[in-house]
Amino acid sequence: MKSSLSILILILLIKGSVTAQVNVKVNIRFKDTIVVAKYAPENNGFSNVKITMDPGEYEINNLDVIQKLSDQTIVGIDLVYSDYPVGEDFTELNRMRILELHMNLPKAFNSTIIKWQLVKQTGVEQTGNIHNYFHGFVVYYRPMPTYQSENTSITDIIDGKKAPEDSTILKVVSRNSTWKDMLVVCDVTGSMAPYTSQILLWIKSNQTIKTFKQIVFFNDNDYHSTNQTVVNDQTGMWSIESGNSKKVIEMALEAMEKGDHIENNLEAICYAIKKYPENKQNVVLIADNWENPCDMELLSYLKSQKIPIKIIVCGVTDRMNTLYLDIAYATGGSLHTMEEDLIDVAKIGEGKTIKLNGLKFKMTGGKFVQL
Repeated sequence: MKSSLSILILILLIKGSVTAQVNVKVNIRFKDTIVVAKYAPENNGFSNVKITMDPGEYEINNLDVIQKLSDQTIVGIDLVYSDYPVGEDFTELNRMRILELHMNLPKAFNSTIIKWQLVKQTGVEQTGNIHNYFHGFVVYYRPMPTYQSENTSITDIIDGKKAPEDSTILKVVSRNSTWKDMLVVCDVTGSMAPYTSQILLWIKSNQTIKTFKQIVFFNDNDYHSTNQTVVNDQTGMWSIESGNSKKVIEMALEAMEKGDHIENNLEAICYAIKKYPENKQNVVLIADNWENPCDMELLSYLKSQKIPIKIIVCGVTDRMNTLYLDIAYATGGSLHTMEEDLIDVAKIGEGKTIKLNGLKFKMTGGKFVQL
């Protein structure tokens, strides 16, 4: 059964003599409901926490675990319930559970990349004792590494002590050998260390090729950077010419250490083209697939500048963040993963379906959706 939950609920919050009315609308799309006898979290390579609820109830029992997720990148959420009594309609209960999660963990609803699953347990009828079954949410997340672990990982790769586990950037620049003197705008937030190391390794090993000319590292240290609309904000930017690989490495490590993991991708592009206007037609954005840019409101400005953005998306698996397809489409740019290059994204027409990395996407209303 295809499932869709859309919530529009009026909540009354009473504090003394003050009454506030709050409209909350949450749209969640699930794929087919997963049916299991008894639920167990997936072994999918990510960490997870359980947010527990009593059978038939929607209040969260362990609110303290939500704090653990405040600085983590959420990649998936399972909503787990039991089909007991058998055949009863649990739609309203699940709506209320989603609303409860929204009230306590709103960041779980702010990303296009989060995979939602609705899981129905059927084993209670046979085994009894419904309290032996889990009910509530399991939240999968990508743990935020420490600066020290990032630093060690980068230096080990640059020094040849270990090979990159994911060679996205190395493969993309090797395939696109015509790229010269590129203006690189590079995300160095969170777990982007494996990809940052590839840029630094390429610069160190291929100085004569001159693939990259200038680099802007971004890792915004301003907690007020969400929903950016300011084109000339210079917060959280570090820029350098790529001629001296030692200085580039030092700059990258400084950017990683001083930032606060805010994905101000478009703001960084605006900064880069203002600082290096002579090279604005050669912009390459290196982006984290698992994070949404916080400043999509700047896309209309970049579109007006007619600057084609080449986007290398790092960490693509069974999902790809369609916002990067939207950026490439709006700017007349291209999109690149470890396996494939998608050129002339702007030529994809309304209603058309494309394949990339074995995944299907459709252009709908001027934006891409993954099928």
